[in-house]
Amino acid sequence: MAEKIIIKNRYNLNLVALINNPKNSKRLVFLMHGFGASKDHPLIELSETIFNNNGFATVRFDATKSIGESEGEMKNGTLTSYYEDLEDVIKWASNQEWYTEPFYLVGHSAGGYCVANYTIKNKDKVKKLILYSPLVSGELFKETDEIRGVIDEWKEKGIREWESSSNPGIIKQSKYDFIEDISNHDLLKNAKDITCPVLLVSSEDDTVIPIDHQKLLAKEIKNKIFTLIKDSDHNLKGTSSEISKIVNNFIKN
Repeated sequence: MAEKIIIKNRYNLNLVALINNPKNSKRLVFLMHGFGASKDHPLIELSETIFNNNGFATVRFDATKSIGESEGEMKNGTLTSYYEDLEDVIKWASNQEWYTEPFYLVGHSAGGYCVANYTIKNKDKVKKLILYSPLVSGELFKETDEIRGVIDEWKEKGIREWESSSNPGIIKQSKYDFIEDISNHDLLKNAKDITCPVLLVSSEDDTVIPIDHQKLLAKEIKNKIFTLIKDSDHNLKGTSSEISKIVNNFIKN
């Protein structure tokens, strides 16, 4: 049964995590959601189940300044703040008796960027990496059809509002600070430094992080399995059976 933990991040904000530690687990994975999402995102929950069934201890958490249980308003969130939360969770975990290295990392969208960036900076700590539809580059992201169509108004108003695609009915907000911050992030500059095995799973029909971005990232990573899924979206909806098979094979081989 999962244990809910409250961690203080570096800014003294409460960060809520769920720890699921099967008996005698000797392997560990951290799972991270995307921007404006939560630890209960279907992809993150599915991945937790897969890893638990393979005997892993799992840690999934709500980034601060998102829509989950952690403190902070989503409108103040940035890619940098999400990455810092990942670092803070791992630092906290390193003092727990069940902590072990090297561990696995799993991330979706902006969470995918964060876990990949962590791997670049901490190669010896990461055994394997799973990226679902990862954000690749801030500059590329600003050139997507969705963002290009709203960025001028976003800058003028200083804030953007839109309805969540993964949680219909929830209205999300983000300050233009997010765009200014994301411009400083680009996995393509150092992705070649990722040496551990990588599973990259993307939808051919992703309109949030287009498949062309994913292909650029895949080209930079030598030790990878790049899986394209048809008839889905950025959140890889309706693909749980396929994802389960792919991830299980990656874990076991």
